[in-house]
Amino acid sequence: MILKALYDYYQAMAKLGKVASLGMEWKAIPFVIVIDEDGTFRRVIDTRDKENKQGREYLVAKTKGRSGSKSYAISQILWDHSGYVLGIPTDDSEEKQVMAPKQHEVFKQELAKFRELFPENKGFKAIELFYEKYEEKKESTPSSLFEEEEVKSLPDIIPEESLQEIKKKVGANISFLLSTESNPNKLISSHEDIQSHQAGSSEKDGEEKGRCLVTGEQGPIARLHGGISLFGAQANATLISFQKSSGYDSYGKEQGLNAPISQTVSDAIISGLNMLLGKDKNTNYRIGETTFVFWNTLQDDDLLKVYQEATFTGLPFDSDFDDEEEATSTSMKKAAKKRDPEKETKVVIQALRSAVGSKNAHIDREHSDRFYILALAPNAKRVSVKLWMEGTVSEIVGNTLAHLDDMNIARPNGLLDEETPSLRPIYRIMKAIYTATDSTKWPRQVVQELLESIIKGLPYPPALQLACLERIHHDHTSKYPVTELRAALLKAYINRKHRKNPHITQLTMALDKSNSNPAYLAGRLFALLERIQEKAIPGVKANITDRYFRTASATPGIIFGRLLQLSAFHLSKIKKEHGGLGYYFDRQIQEVLELLPGGQATFDKFFTPDQQSVFAVGYYHQKAYRDQKDENGATEAEQETEN
Repeated sequence: MILKALYDYYQAMAKLGKVASLGMEWKAIPFVIVIDEDGTFRRVIDTRDKENKQGREYLVAKTKGRSGSKSYAISQILWDHSGYVLGIPTDDSEEKQVMAPKQHEVFKQELAKFRELFPENKGFKAIELFYEKYEEKKESTPSSLFEEEEVKSLPDIIPEESLQEIKKKVGANISFLLSTESNPNKLISSHEDIQSHQAGSSEKDGEEKGRCLVTGEQGPIARLHGGISLFGAQANATLISFQKSSGYDSYGKEQGLNAPISQTVSDAIISGLNMLLGKDKNTNYRIGETTFVFWNTLQDDDLLKVYQEATFTGLPFDSDFDDEEEATSTSMKKAAKKRDPEKETKVVIQALRSAVGSKNAHIDREHSDRFYILALAPNAKRVSVKLWMEGTVSEIVGNTLAHLDDMNIARPNGLLDEETPSLRPIYRIMKAIYTATDSTKWPRQVVQELLESIIKGLPYPPALQLACLERIHHDHTSKYPVTELRAALLKAYINRKHRKNPHITQLTMALDKSNSNPAYLAGRLFALLERIQEKAIPGVKANITDRYFRTASATPGIIFGRLLQLSAFHLSKIKKEHGGLGYYFDRQIQEVLELLPGGQATFDKFFTPDQQSVFAVGYYHQKAYRDQKDENGATEAEQETEN
C-alpha cells in the first residue's frame, strides 16, 4: 500500500505539471564550477544561501543507487561529490584517499559515454576539455590546444577557499555551468540531451521483464532502486532494497527480482517520496531522527499546511520560540510578535472543520478521499519504515480535531474558548514533558505511539502520562509545575482512557465544582492551601508546592493532615492582617471538604498514576479559576458583613 500510494501521488503531481520529467529529479547542488566552452576554469559558485541552506536545487539525472564493494563504479550523470568530479577525497580517511582516483576515473568514463552519444553538445565537450587542460601531466606531451605553461593540476586550479568549503560539506554535490549559458539554472547536467536520454533509457534499465507488483503491468523490472534524501541517512539511502547472496534470494530471484517493480514505477515512487521530503514543504516534519511524511489525494496544499500546524508544528508565536530547535532568530521573533494568535488559530481550526464537512464546509466529501501518514528513520544505507497509517481525510482530520478538543482547557487566567481550542502539536507536548532539549533524545516509540493515538482516536500511550507526571514531580525550573499544557495532556489522557466507562467522571475544561472525585478534590484543596500560604507569607522562597506537591499527589493520606495544620496558622495570620479574606478562604476550603465523605480531608494512603493525573488537573483548575468576585472584592464583602 505504501508503494501504491507514493506511485499515485507521483502520477497526480505529473498531471499538475509539478514533477521532473522521466528519469530526472530536482537535486541540491551546493557547488557549481563555471567553465568556458574551451574548458577554461572561471570560478566556483557556492549556491547556498538563507533560503537554500543545502544549496540551490537543479534539474539533473535521477540518482543512481550505489551499494556494495563496487559502489565506486557507479557515477551520477555529470554531477556527483568531490571524489567523482574532482578526484578529491570527501574526507581524510585512508579508504577515501584510495577510492577518490577510482571514482574520478568512473566519472570521466560516464562523460566519455555522453560525448560519444552527443558529439555536438558544447557543454559535454567543455567538461572534457576542462579535464584535458588541468589534469594533463607535465611529463607527458601537452595537448596542442594549450601552451605547456598553462598545464596545472586540478586541485590547484580551484581557489583554496572553495576547496575548503567543499571539504567542509562532506559529500556535497558538484556540477558544471557554461559561462556562455544565459540561464543560470541550466547546468550542463540539466541539458535537454540528458533529459531525452533519461526518458528513453528509463524502461531499458530493467534487466528482466515481469509483472509489476504495484501496477500489475508487464515491463522491465528494476534490479536496483534509486535513493532518497532523508535527514540523518547516508547519501542515496534506499527505501526498497534486497541484499544479494545474504539469505534474501529465493527461487533463483536476486535483488529487485524478489519483489518485481518496473523501472518506470520505481522511478516514480522514489521521485514522489523525494518530493514529499522536500525542504520547507507542508508534507513533512521531523522530530528527532524520525521524519513524518503526510499527503492526501485531494492535492490540497492549504489542508496539508493547517494539518501540519495542528498536529506537528503549532503556530510560530513569540512564546513558542523558547522551545524551538530552529527558527530562533531575532528577526523571526519580531515578525511573530506582529501576528494575531487567536485569529490565526481560528483560521486553522475552521479549515480543519471544513475538511470534515462541518458548517460552511467548502470541500466536497461525497467521495472517499484518502489521507496518508508515513514515518521514516535512517538505518545505515537503508530507510526504515516506522509507521504507516491511512484513512479518509474526514477520519484523520476529524480525529485531529478530537485531539484538540480533548486537550482544550482553561487558560491560567481562567479564560476558556470552547469553540476554538488551542493547538497542541506533538513537538510542544514532548517538549513539555521531557527535560532533553534535543528531540533526538526523546523516546522515538512514544512519539510514534502518540501520533498513532491522535490519528486513530485512541487513548494516549501510558508512557506519555508517566513521563508527564515525572516531569511535574521533578520540575524545579517552572514557578508552578502543572503548566497549562501538562494539565491539558493529563485531562485528555484520563478522558480518552475512560471515555466508555460510565463510572468515571469526565474531566471538564474548567473548574468543576460538582466533581466529587477524591483525587480531584485533593488537587483543588492543595491549590487553595498554596494560595493561602502565598497570601500569608508574600514572597516566600520555598512554598508548599516546592516542598510537598509530589508527596501530596502520590501519598495524600500521609501529608494532608500536616498541610491543614500549617494552613491553620496561615489563615490565622491572614485574618489578623486582612480581616475577611481569611474567612473567604475558610469558605473556599469548606466547599471542597463538603464534597468529601464525612466532610473531612481523609484520602487514600496512595494515589495511582490515574489519580495523580486527576489531582494535577484539579490543582490546575482551582488555580486557574476566577470567581466573579476576586479576592480583593471578597475581602471588602467580608469586612462589610462583619461590620
